[in-house]
Amino acid sequence: MLSKKFYINIIIRILLILFTCLSIIPIAIKDERLFTIASLILLVIIQIFLLLKYINRFNSEVSVFFSALKTNDASFAFHDKSFPYISEKVRNDIAFVRDQLFSITELKEIQKSYYKTVIESTQTGIITTTEDGEIDLINNCALDLLNINKITNIKALEDQHPNFYQILHKSSAGTEKLIMIKGKSKAIPLSIRISEFKQKKKNFKLISFQNIQSELEEKEVESWHKLIRVLTHEINNTVSPITSLANSIEKLYKNTSNNTISKEEISDKIIETTHEGLHIISQRGEGLMEFVNNYRNISSLKKMDFERFKVAELFYNLELLMKNNLSEKNIKLSIDIKPIDLELNADKKYIEQIFINLLKNSIEAVNANHGKINLKGFKNRDNKVFLEIGDNGVGISEEILDQIFIPFFTTKDNGSGIGLSLAQQIMRLHGGNISVQSETDIDTVFTLKF
Repeated sequence: MLSKKFYINIIIRILLILFTCLSIIPIAIKDERLFTIASLILLVIIQIFLLLKYINRFNSEVSVFFSALKTNDASFAFHDKSFPYISEKVRNDIAFVRDQLFSITELKEIQKSYYKTVIESTQTGIITTTEDGEIDLINNCALDLLNINKITNIKALEDQHPNFYQILHKSSAGTEKLIMIKGKSKAIPLSIRISEFKQKKKNFKLISFQNIQSELEEKEVESWHKLIRVLTHEINNTVSPITSLANSIEKLYKNTSNNTISKEEISDKIIETTHEGLHIISQRGEGLMEFVNNYRNISSLKKMDFERFKVAELFYNLELLMKNNLSEKNIKLSIDIKPIDLELNADKKYIEQIFINLLKNSIEAVNANHGKINLKGFKNRDNKVFLEIGDNGVGISEEILDQIFIPFFTTKDNGSGIGLSLAQQIMRLHGGNISVQSETDIDTVFTLKF
């Protein structure tokens, strides 16, 4: 590691010290030369001091080198004139390591600058906090959405945005919420997602959120268009026959000259036909009133009455309730709950109603003697409860898959089209959602996420 020049210098200095020490011996025999002896001893001490100083220069230069690494001083190098003790090969190896370290540091700075630019440029608010709520990172978008200039702890949000603070303070990883917060001029809908990560043995919480006003408006318009199409279809189906029948009845009371007939010309046949027509008009009118009342039921759900109950109790009650329907078509019902004591905090009667409707749909969809319906309950990694109902029936075609949750949309001749839309409303009031996956003639799975 050390150069030959360094070793030669050390050997010469040691030999000089040894020579000086040996020269003291013959002089020390003669007591009258005390001054000379003292001088030689002093010379030995000076030589030892210079030797130690020479050796310490190596330690000093190494210390300076590592200090340069700590402070990222790329200008430092081992020069022959300032530090000739290290061999050229070792000097080159150290210079290579130094360059590599500085390259890594430079790369980290570039990456840091890159990620900072990305984080600051995104239209998503990003906040990272420690376990005690201290804010480690917050981007400009987050500050703008929250209408604040600076913040160091999420506790500061408690007064200005209490709902937002409660979610950040109490929610765990995997939480997804949609809330309204106070904006600069109006309320802002925010979609919030929370995750967790660990860095340097410290746990951090990552909160990302964004203004979804435009997305909601777009979805709202789209939903209105779909709803209007369904409403128009249903109203036309009711009003068109009524209009046609009314025109037909009106023609019964006209003669060939298109004039109103007299009382004497009204026959029993006309009266009978008129009575039948009015009866049909009355039935269609009642059907339209029922349609309106169904819409009212969807839009005016009562507040949920939450209670804690076991999923096994829910599923086995459903099995008992639908036993006859299942037996009639020889359908096999399986129940899978993990863990078996899985519990759910929800409105039991509404969740039960959802599954009754879904079970009826599955029973209608599967073939006799080959029908299978599966009820599943489980938790995911984020400790969220999922309930599923699947069947091996005819499935749902891709063309209508995105329309089945629209109020009054139905493919059944005698269907009302409110079952799935009602289920969706109920799940929203639970803070969850209902989704479906289906392959025609293979399987259909409805998933309730709480």
